[in-house]
Amino acid sequence: MKMRHLLALTCVPLVGIFAATALAAPQPKVDICHKYDTPDQASITVGYPAMSTHILNHGDYVGICPDFDKFIDVDGITTPFMGALTDVFIDVAYGDTLTAWPTGFYTEGIDWFDNDGTCTWTMGDDLHLERTGTCTTGIGNGIHELGLDCVVLDIDASLYDGQQVDVDLESETTFTGCPGVDPLLMFFDTDGNGYYDEGEDVVLDANGNGIFD
Repeated sequence: MKMRHLLALTCVPLVGIFAATALAAPQPKVDICHKYDTPDQASITVGYPAMSTHILNHGDYVGICPDFDKFIDVDGITTPFMGALTDVFIDVAYGDTLTAWPTGFYTEGIDWFDNDGTCTWTMGDDLHLERTGTCTTGIGNGIHELGLDCVVLDIDASLYDGQQVDVDLESETTFTGCPGVDPLLMFFDTDGNGYYDEGEDVVLDANGNGIFD
């Protein structure tokens, strides 16, 4: 009798250990494309049990999201933000040919501030105009003149007076060590004159094919 009790007492903790080990075992992970074809699209990794919930609730699918082109700015100097994604502002359409910088025309003085120092366009980088085209008060001196140069994009209000330009997009003049314009940073030449002007749409050509898609 005592032996049976001893065996029972020994087995119960062991069963508990095995159960806890099974529960603590890492769940299989799977990559999914979350909220495909929306502004919130992103590749994420979830536990296998959560996969079906994502598919049902968001239309997610298994696998990495494909690259698709992204709007950077569609309202010129109207606001320091990207601009409303409506037909009022957006001129570029799916399948349109994009134009690369440098263009060799110095009409607007559009400059890129590579705020994170990667020499590639990333969220948080800024754009301004510093020539007297659309921006009638611009001063073309390779720095940001607060209140005079016109902000195209500065979503976090980080541009400051005297900030050094990293790359002049029109001429590809570089000031701080970047090799030149990020080749994926492009614009849609709405009027077909060969250069950026009048607040044309600036986009990131994510797949590098020169087409807005």
